[in-house]
Formats: sequence, C-alpha cells, structure tokens
Amino acid sequence: MDSYRFPAQAISVSLLPKSICKGIGHTRDILKRHVASHNPPDAISKRPVASSVQTVPGRVSQACRVCASIHIRCTEQKPCWRCTERGIECDWDRSLEIALTPSPAIAETAESKTSSPNHLLNPYGIPPRFPSNGGLPDFSLESGQGTQIRPLDFDLDISAELDDIDLRFLDAYNTHVPFEFLGRSPDNNATEVPGPEARPDPCRPAAICTEAFRHYWKFRPNSHDHGAAEEHNLSLPSVTDDHASPESRIPVDRLVTCGRLTVATRDKILTTIVQTCRSENLSRAITSFPSVELLDTLLQYYLTSPVARADSFLHTATFDPNQKRPELLAAMVACGAVLTSDPALSKLGFAIQESVRVNVPKHWEEHNALTRDLELLQAFLIILEMGVWSGRTRKVEIAEGLLQPILTMLRRNGKLRRWGYPKISVLHDDDGESLMAKWRTWVEQESFKRLSFRLLQHDTNCSMALLVNPLISYAEVLLPFPTSANLWAELTPGQWKAAILSHKIPNPDRPLSLAEYVDDPASLDANKLIVDTTIVSFAFLSCAWSLSWELIQLNSLQRAGSRRWNTLLMTSRHDEIQKLLNNFRLSADFSHPATGEVTMNLELIHMHLHMSFEDIQLFAGMEGPDQARIVYPMILEWVNSESARKAVSHGGQIIRAARLLPNAAIWGPAAIAVYHASLVLWVFGLLSESPELPGAWAGRTAPPVYLDDREGIALQRFTQLSSGSPCIRDSSGSASQDAVVSDAAYLSQPDRVMAVVVGIMMQNHGELARPRLVNNLIQLMKGLQKATTKQGPSYG
Repeated sequence: MDSYRFPAQAISVSLLPKSICKGIGHTRDILKRHVASHNPPDAISKRPVASSVQTVPGRVSQACRVCASIHIRCTEQKPCWRCTERGIECDWDRSLEIALTPSPAIAETAESKTSSPNHLLNPYGIPPRFPSNGGLPDFSLESGQGTQIRPLDFDLDISAELDDIDLRFLDAYNTHVPFEFLGRSPDNNATEVPGPEARPDPCRPAAICTEAFRHYWKFRPNSHDHGAAEEHNLSLPSVTDDHASPESRIPVDRLVTCGRLTVATRDKILTTIVQTCRSENLSRAITSFPSVELLDTLLQYYLTSPVARADSFLHTATFDPNQKRPELLAAMVACGAVLTSDPALSKLGFAIQESVRVNVPKHWEEHNALTRDLELLQAFLIILEMGVWSGRTRKVEIAEGLLQPILTMLRRNGKLRRWGYPKISVLHDDDGESLMAKWRTWVEQESFKRLSFRLLQHDTNCSMALLVNPLISYAEVLLPFPTSANLWAELTPGQWKAAILSHKIPNPDRPLSLAEYVDDPASLDANKLIVDTTIVSFAFLSCAWSLSWELIQLNSLQRAGSRRWNTLLMTSRHDEIQKLLNNFRLSADFSHPATGEVTMNLELIHMHLHMSFEDIQLFAGMEGPDQARIVYPMILEWVNSESARKAVSHGGQIIRAARLLPNAAIWGPAAIAVYHASLVLWVFGLLSESPELPGAWAGRTAPPVYLDDREGIALQRFTQLSSGSPCIRDSSGSASQDAVVSDAAYLSQPDRVMAVVVGIMMQNHGELARPRLVNNLIQLMKGLQKATTKQGPSYG
C-alpha cells in the first residue's frame, strides 16, 4: 500500500489498523510526535518577526518533474515559470493538487468567517473542524461545520480513528508548515508579500543560467570517467580515395627542426603510449596508430604555432626529434593535434595527452634522478597546458592538481634561484668541440630558465581562470631573465659566438631579474638587447597578479566582517599596485608578437582590482539563484560606484584588444579574459538602470561613451563623473537604422552587448573549427544573452 508520511517519519497504512488507532496511548504518542516535530517548545519564541527580517520563501506544495530532477526551486503556480521559459512541458502530480483544493462550501465558509477573531484558518484556508470538547476532528461532520476552539485545545484521552482521510490530511503537512496560523490572526494586518509579477526579479537570469554554468564549468565524476576512457581514440580511421590524408590538411609550410621524424622514433612513441593501454585496446591502437608523416607534421605544426609559442621554451635549432625522449615528442604531437581543432585529430591528441600524463610520473617513480630531466619536465608542462585549456572539466581539474609536482621539482633543483645558472664565458679562441660544448650547456641553461618562466605564466593563467591562489610566490622567482630572443634563435654555435662577441648582445656579470625589474620598470630600457622582452612582460604581469590577488583576498575578508585591516592601508596598497601597472604600461615593450595577449592580461588585472569577480559569477547564476540573491545587495552597491565604472572601462579595453588579435588567437587565456570582460559588462548593464540606484542612467539619452575605444576625455569623464551612456561598438549590423548611433551596443542592453562579444569570438575563428573551450564559453555567453532577452528590459 502507499505510504503516508508525517513530517519526521513515514508510517504505512498497514501499520495503523483501526483497532490499534483506537488505543488512547497510541493516539497520544502519534499526536505528540506530530506536534513536537513542528512545534518545539521554543518555536514561537525563536520565530523571527516578519517585519524585521527579509521574508524567506517557503517550500512549494509540489515541484514539477523537471525542477525536481535537477534540484531547482519550482513555483507554486503551474505550469512553472522555468518550464514556460524553456518551452517544455511542465508535468506535475495533479491528484495532490485536487486533494489540497478546498470545496466551494469550504471556501465560502472560510470567507464568511474571516471577520471573526476567534476563528482560525489553517494554511489552506480551511477552518479547523475540532469538536467543542477539544477532541480530534470529527469527519462525520459536513465540510465547514466545525466548532470553533482555541489553538491546541486537545483532550488526548478521547479515542479517535486515524483512517485514510486523516493520514491524507496529515500528509499535506509535509509540504506546508502545520499550525502556521498559531502565530497570527486573520486580522493581523500583515503586509502581503508581492507576487513574482509585481516587480521584476533582478536575479531571474541567475535561475536560467545556473544549469549552463554547471554544465560547462563543473566536473561531476561518474563511472564512465577514468584514465582509459579515451584509449579508443588512439587510432585514426583509414584514408580513403574520397578523403585526403590528415597531414595534407594541416598548414605547415616549413621545417623548423634539424631532422625529420623516423619510423624508429615513431615506434618508440607508440611503445610509450601502449604501455598505459588496457589489453582490450592494444590491438586497435597498434594497428591504426598515425603514420610517421602525420606525427611529424603535427610536431612541426606545434613548434610553428603562434598560439602555442612553443619555440619560446623549446630550442628548435638543436631540436632533433630522433634524439629526444618519446614522452616529449608524444606531448608535442598531442598538442599539435588539438591545436588543429579538427575533431578526429583533437580526440587523438587528448588520448595521447592522457597517456603521457600517466607515463611521465611512472618514470619519476622508477628513477628519481629523472625528476631533474629537462625533457620530461617539458613534456609534463605541455600536457598540463593542454588539460587546463581543453574545455573538458575532468582534464581541467586533473591539470590543476598536478601543477604542484613539477613546481616542486624545479624549486628543489634550484631553478628558481640565480645560483642555479652559473655564468658561461665565451672566448675568442673557443672553437670546435669546446664551442659546441659551451653552446649546448648554454642551451640547456636557457631552456630551464624559459621553462621556469613558462611555468610561472601558466600558474598565473590558471589563477586568473580558476580564481585560485597562485602556487609560485613572486618573491621566490630570483633567477635571471632569459637572454634575448635573437640570441636564442641563432642556428649554429658560430653564429651564437659571433653575436655575443660583437657586443650587439652584451653579456653582463649580473643579468636582470624579476625583482629588480619590478623595483624599477625603467631598467628595461638598458637591457632590451640582453633579455627576452616578451618573457619579461609576462613575468611582470605574473608578479602584478599575485600582488593584486593578495589584495582581492584581503578585500574579500574585509567584506566578510573582519575589521583587522585598516581601510587606509587597503587603499594605499591598491594605489601602489595601480601605480606599478601604470609604470609598466609606460616602460614595457609592446612591439613583440604577443603584444595583444600582454595587453589583455594587463587590462584584466586592472579590471579585477575594481570588482569581485567571484560575486559577479554568483550573481550571474554560477551557484544557483539563492546565492545570486545573497550577493545581489553587494553587486547593486558596486554598480553605483566609481570602481564599477573603472572595471567596465577596462573590460571594454579587453574587448578592443580581442578585436585586434590575429585569426584563431582567441583561445585559452585570451578566451578566458574575453569571458571575464563580457560578464562584467553584462552584470553592470543588467543593473545599471535599477530603480534602487539613485544615480541610474537614463538609457540612451546621454551621449555614448565607447568603452572599447582608445582612452580619451570621454572615457575619463564616464569613470570619474558618471557622464555619458557606456557602450561598445557593434559592427555586426544588428543595430536599428533609426538609432541615434547605429553602431552603439549600450550596456543597458545586456543581451545585445553579449551578442557583440560572442560575435567577436566567432569571427576570430572564421570558418575554422573552434577549440572546445571557446565553444563552451560561447554557449555559456549565449545562455546569459538568452536569459536577459527572455526577461525583456530589466526595469522600466
């Protein structure tokens, strides 16, 4: 039989036959438990006064099947708003709704007796039908004929039967608070909470976007997630006459290594990979593993990719693939396959990446001396970069957790300190084997330097993307900067020697370090020919981000209620970081190929200094509408501040930099920066015209201020004086012809602003396949756009 539940327990009808229910003791126990579970002795004393606290929404009588399946609050009115918004069928149990609906006679009686101060109504508007002697309800009476009594005026010595109707009545208390009428009377003049249509809910987009955030941002492990799940992708389909071979579709126009991949080396790569395969996948992996031509093409593609910038830490002039560890070659091939964004090759690349991730630590375990091996460390960093920017939540979480081991190995090997790199002196009489030995020693030292700074940059990018603490302290990065890119690119020992002895590239006794550059950014002018300015820029921004992150964390602690940190101290720290960033902007070298990415990182740090991005994401729905409502007052206060205007101005500069990036350059860290900027602009625009803001803008009546133009007087007036109406340029042609400024996407139109940003990301890749991370971010941003489009104007 069906089970009927009291609020604290389930009681089967079979356990309550009428002969037992007639027992006085049994009835007393049931009612005592029932009343005690909902009315503890101090319940009334602890009940908050309605007028002094914010009203907390109670449970609905029943949730529809869709809302219940994903654990999201439903609405009392059916069909619920969520199913209506998504255009899906809202299915709920109508039998319970009928059971809880009072008959016309009951409703009429309840309405006619509301003026009586002694007549109390239960949560359903049904008058209590207690007999005059205080006993249990007498269901032999007709509806509406109950006798009036005082609350809880029971005589528990009276026998009564708990039949199906009684249990059904009690079952309703599982969805409504029983005896809720005890604390108020019908004429208590309580203020009625307005319905959801009485006022637009600013947190409504959060409820719509929560599912998108969870789908693209949260890893929820299941039984199908394991290390061997991708092994079936280690093989490629055979080439047919109708389809060209994969290597012929990869745009590689030059050979950058000093040799081609041989069949023997291809077999070593295959052997390394199959060592981690399960027995059932071995045969397919071996028989259909990519050809040596494809592997070599993917290797060259990785080394020449302007996005990967692999040649900044791998020395291509001495890179003979047939003399390198197969683990490093496999990692490079895997990354090259993923960078093509070809679906089949991307699957192959991620399958190889999974194998290398498992294989390299095995070498470290078997031979601890290999923890100092340069090539294994390079391979491991490559697969960590692949994992974080893969767009696959499982790989992101694993890569985040595996950053500490490689950092520890470099740290314990002294590669973050100056003493780890003894000076190499080049003499005029160096020649032959002597010169070759010095060159190779120098290449290894420079490779460790560049690997260390690459790891520092990767740590910073992870911290920015995942909003976690950086693992590397800026105070421990004491190694000298790598030498200039020109010297690194010399192809022979003779050319390398000539460049050093010509004094075009000085070789000082004490090369410039990060701490010295941060202390005096102008010192770069005297060292531009000595150091790699691109690495210097990224290293400085890593240091600046660590300083900014510390301040962000202190501000978060301050908002939580702590008053340990003096406001003057916090303001002073903020101003110092701003001054540091401005000095960098004036002194940095922006002529290198990575200028766009450096600019985006600089603007991103500026933007984070003026807002709490964690709160921004919470308000957007990352953790559900309840969390959005908690941070809503803080976000609303922020929107009305100068800090918010500065944040969106830097967000506009990120959008500007994204437009200037080369084709297919919006990936990984750059894609994350664009997403951060879009979300800040979206939230600011969503709430900028709230009636709760005293200084709300009047739509598009004020002159437009383009946040994605070069900084000028109009932008300064906006940030400091709140003058003008902020917008970004819309080159998609979606603006109406009769608009005052046809290319202005105003922030007060958050759906259109988000559409513009999505268009920039899509246009950057053109007809090419987009990386999975970019696609995920686009879908998430489209969800935010759709949420505000469906809601219509936020206020008005």
